[in-house]
Parts: sequence; structure tokens; C-alpha cells
Amino acid sequence: MSLRFDAVGETLWLLPEGAVWWPAGRTLFAADLHLGKGAAFRAQGLAVPSGTSARTLARLHDLMLRHEAAQLVVLGDFWHGPDGLTPALLDSVAMFAERVPTVLVLGNHDRRIHPPGLPLRAIHGTLALGMLTAGHEPPPPGAPGFTLAGHWHPAVLIGGRAGDRLRRPCFVCYPHALVLPAFGGLTGALTLRRSDLARQNANVAVLGDGSVHWLPR
Repeated sequence: MSLRFDAVGETLWLLPEGAVWWPAGRTLFAADLHLGKGAAFRAQGLAVPSGTSARTLARLHDLMLRHEAAQLVVLGDFWHGPDGLTPALLDSVAMFAERVPTVLVLGNHDRRIHPPGLPLRAIHGTLALGMLTAGHEPPPPGAPGFTLAGHWHPAVLIGGRAGDRLRRPCFVCYPHALVLPAFGGLTGALTLRRSDLARQNANVAVLGDGSVHWLPR
């Protein structure tokens, strides 16, 4: 089950896969793929399983088909690091971008290593899409307009009645911005304090098993 979220006159849908669907613009948004992270770790001698990047691209392709999207906008950190830019990954991304029109808003991991020659559009800074802005780093509180961003890999802790706690990735919805969870595998997460989010007038939507749920403040 997806959640509807309205901002600056636009309707967005928060998807349980951690992406955002904008029907009026026929655009799918995703953040922080960190493609090649597993390969980068293996290059350092760490025993990390392979196939994470391929699964990330396959999930994105399935979402694009399901929603009949016209374009994919990646909100930064498409890549992880230079050691992960293997020929196999570059070939896979080239084939993906030939099938799926892709715009990359360059993130801090991308800016120095994004390889030329791939059939996708790379943007420095931010991208204006009507009343919406696509960026990588979330803007400061009170910034004008409304920005979709990533960078944080946000997550929150959820407490159970038995005293146990579970950390889950989440969307963070501010009056001026929507921060998406990391879409890729092996990305890690930044745990945000729910009390801080409440003081910032932010709503939190947590990813569940095939659904997204608003948390009470």
C-alpha cells in the first residue's frame, strides 16, 4: 500500500519500495542507489556478497514498468566509489539507461567519479520540475519551494510493547522538503530522533512489508 502526500499543489505517492511516484509528471524518484558499493568493498578484501547493484537496477526497472513512468530521476549518489565502477556495472547501467530515460542529480559520491559517455542526463546542483525541485542534499528549514532529496538515508526506531525496538527506513516529510530513504542495498542508514523530527514539524512514513505507514508524532 502506498501513501498519498500533497505538496505545493502536486500529488506524490510514497511507495513501499522506498521510491516516490509523481503521476502528473509521469516521473519516478529514487535516492542513493550507491551502485558498485559491494564491488568497492570486495576490492578492499571484504567478504561482501555480489549482485546488489543488479538487484537495485531490476527493482527500479520493475517500478518504471508498473507505473508506466516516462522518466526516472535519481536524487544523487547513483554511484558509490571509483573501485566499484567495473566494466560489468557500466555495461549494466548503459543497458538500463537505454531502456529507462534517466536523469541523475549528482550527489556527493557522484560528482568526482561520474563516468562520461553513459546514456543518461547528469545535472549539477538541482533540477526544477514545475513547482517541485529535485536535489541531493536536503535544503535548510524555511527554504523556499519544495524539494525532493536524499543523502541522509533516514531511518527511525520503533518501540514495541515488550520493550523491543526496530529500526526501519523512512520518508521524512517537512513543510519544505521530502527526504527519501536510500533505495540501494548495502547503504546503511542514519537514525533520526523522533522527538527532533516532531520539533521540526516533520511527519514520518515508515517502510513496512509491502506498505508504507505514517507514524504518530
